[in-house]
Amino acid sequence: MKTIRTGMMTIAALAVLGTSVVSATSEPVKELSVNINGQAIAQDAIFDKGQQTVLVPLRPVAEALGFKVSWNDKEKAAEVQRGAITSYAKAGEDRYPFAKMYKTLGAEPRVLNGSTYVPVKFVDEILQAEVNVTDDTVTVVEDEIAPMRTGTITNISKSDKGYSVTLNIYESGIILHLTADTKITDEAGKVLKPEDLKLGMAVDATTEKFMAMSLPPQTSALSITVKGGLETQDILGTTGKVASISADKDGNYKMLVEGRGITETSQEKINLNITEKTVIINARDNKVLSPADLKEDMQVVAFYGPMMTKSLPPIGTAVKIVVE
Repeated sequence: MKTIRTGMMTIAALAVLGTSVVSATSEPVKELSVNINGQAIAQDAIFDKGQQTVLVPLRPVAEALGFKVSWNDKEKAAEVQRGAITSYAKAGEDRYPFAKMYKTLGAEPRVLNGSTYVPVKFVDEILQAEVNVTDDTVTVVEDEIAPMRTGTITNISKSDKGYSVTLNIYESGIILHLTADTKITDEAGKVLKPEDLKLGMAVDATTEKFMAMSLPPQTSALSITVKGGLETQDILGTTGKVASISADKDGNYKMLVEGRGITETSQEKINLNITEKTVIINARDNKVLSPADLKEDMQVVAFYGPMMTKSLPPIGTAVKIVVE
């Protein structure tokens, strides 16, 4: 969690300063100007003497940070949503949804002059922006881009809410939700569509800083750059453990993977021949591995083409192997 930086004695000073707005409880409050990413907004923040905290107007602050703000009539609350971040503020209730749980911030929202005001900690802990409070100004600065994520697409799903892709696997994996604002291109800058993304593609992705703490974590993709795909058409894949790995006298490797097929026609068990064209990647650092680095019980996602023997388990040729 980020720290809300305050000027020395700010709260104490605000408590004794003059007033210009009347709260819902008729307690005097002090106005503070609000600056979002270098731009002033028209509606001021206020110091709530009763709660001993600064409250900011929810709608203009959230919208300036790229959130959609709406009214939830059922909850009688103002809702905010951007990418994977969804929450609401309900007047008189110190209880805010966040990452499939509820947070308390030590102060309640207020409705003043027809507008919902939220504690300044809401901007920090829910909207995920850095806040600086001085005697007369609230400054909000947001760096919404997380460090670059590099990985291999190991799963693609589509629902009524849109596309989601999984990069890598297990502990090093991440689920990226694509939005209308997600920019998808190839390395030459050509614009792509979500349906152009395929299993086994190597990509770079930038994401929002906020991540839902699921396993693997989830967040919204700001951009995806496709660095390379697989030549094999109709790629199949199996995610699971290396049940066995062996090499013949000529140094040719064969690997048995047991787990779960990641497409409708993928196998739960597959014997794979590893050739000199097989790409083997460590998901944790994206370094290239050799067949000799593969060991039993390793967690992998193995990609292969549709041509397989009719044996049980079938035998195919590995195109790409992603190792946990």
